Amino acid sequence: MRRPPLYLYYESRFKSKALGAFVMPLVAVSAVFLAWLTFVQHMNRIAPIIPALQSFWMKLHVPMMFVSYANFTIASLVGLAYILADRSRRSGGGGILARALPSGEIMDNMMSKAIALGFLLFTIATILGAVWAAKAWGGFWSWDPKETWALIVWLNYAGYLHARTSKGWRGKQMAWWSFMSLWVVTFCFLGVNLFLSGLHSYGKL
Repeated sequence: MRRPPLYLYYESRFKSKALGAFVMPLVAVSAVFLAWLTFVQHMNRIAPIIPALQSFWMKLHVPMMFVSYANFTIASLVGLAYILADRSRRSGGGGILARALPSGEIMDNMMSKAIALGFLLFTIATILGAVWAAKAWGGFWSWDPKETWALIVWLNYAGYLHARTSKGWRGKQMAWWSFMSLWVVTFCFLGVNLFLSGLHSYGKL
């Protein structure tokens, strides 16, 4: 199975091939999820696009959101690697995992860079989405469940970046923050569409 292109960029920049062991399982889960959508939910069938989606803004908003989600996901998995490496280092087992992975400083830097880029793209995509909403539904913001959770994601990562840049937080506490944020991002990306309904609910997702 091929590694995601965005992860390959970070792997090349930070010389961190060992972190692929944390990224690839999620890729495998995503592939199973896509297969489930295709063969069980039959969501591979072509259907007419509703008028709200027939917009130039979709070509900007949606891809940018996907790239921002990818950055947040990579940061969360690096956070998990940091936590496990730190636990390995502190255990009496010789820190095998800690030796196999990059240093804590490198992983901390990788997390922050991925989150900073993801946050920038997420902010721009949210603004573009508001413009799109104004054209499609007549208002920039409607407190739709997807919009509300997007705000929660934005505030979460704004808090992360503030704590890092203004408070100087580093290391394990930020790794935990990054890792736990995966659940917020996942619910915003999939959970809202699966369990809630609103203007962003198209078809089954």
